Amino acid sequence: MDNVTHAALGIAAGIAVRRAGASLPAAALAGLLAGEGPDLDVFIRSAGDPLVSFRWHRHFTHSFAFAPVWGLLAALISAWFFRRRPDAHWRDLFLPGLAGALSHVLCDACTSYGTMLLWPFDFGRYAWDCMPIIDLIATLPVLVLAILAWKKAAPRLAVYGLLWFTTYASLGVWQHARAETALRQWFASQQVTRRTERVAVKPTALNLVVWRCVWLEDGKWHTAAVRVMPFMAPQVILGETRAALTPQSPGLPAAGSPAAVIIADFSRFTQGWNSFTADGSTVLIGDIRFGMLPTSARPLWSVRCEPNVPSTVVIDRSLKPGDWGRFGQMIVGTHPDYVSLR
Repeated sequence: MDNVTHAALGIAAGIAVRRAGASLPAAALAGLLAGEGPDLDVFIRSAGDPLVSFRWHRHFTHSFAFAPVWGLLAALISAWFFRRRPDAHWRDLFLPGLAGALSHVLCDACTSYGTMLLWPFDFGRYAWDCMPIIDLIATLPVLVLAILAWKKAAPRLAVYGLLWFTTYASLGVWQHARAETALRQWFASQQVTRRTERVAVKPTALNLVVWRCVWLEDGKWHTAAVRVMPFMAPQVILGETRAALTPQSPGLPAAGSPAAVIIADFSRFTQGWNSFTADGSTVLIGDIRFGMLPTSARPLWSVRCEPNVPSTVVIDRSLKPGDWGRFGQMIVGTHPDYVSLR
């Protein structure tokens, strides 16, 4: 998630587990530092590897095994910062630091990008798909309660903040299940049997109401927006389609070529959720799981391969005029293309 959320959770977690008698400001700082530490992986760079950010973001730095390292580093830094205070020994700050680091990795696992929680024992990326990357409803209460807990030396307020975030994430789990159920209900309502091979349901920005749904059918990726409000009938908008990447897709680089290796590595990151677009001799392999709008088949990121040119990563955050307005209509339920499921 965003760094403001990680900061708020880190502070709250550090204060909540502080040992009685230990410095509360030092515990809050340890939690804050460890809560932000895992995202230092964004500074891993390689000029010769276009996929470096996909390889290393949320890699070992976001694992349970590495959390004690962040906890120790944060404890040492916080203890040094508060070195004139006898109640700020690093041993007393290790647990707040560890709690801050764990709050980061668990928070990121709630989103859709994928987090290597079990590295080095398992290199799979875990994504619980129950929260968007940015959600003010999740973040602001935690932030306010964490700051108040720090200012007023009231650990119970930090606990309330953590309980709020956990409750909101649990709501996301429930909403995700409702959205997937609604999508399958929509499948069943079609006059033809839908030969769906893979289905993904992802949260969309700033809300737990509208979900991006993607599925593979007859060699094409299909998208839809599913709106699920508590105590209301679900609504569905059928979105765009895009061809799926297959070994038979035309224009693919020769096996063993640098471009083919890049595509194979990208496919491991996407877990095979690859779209395919060809424009002359240029091939674009996209991660269909993510798009700027829930009904868009334009991937948020893709790999571009051209003959005799190094492969590059393309980030597509472009929006057409009125897209944000249409997204707002999707959230409030007034979009004219919605179909209600009864």
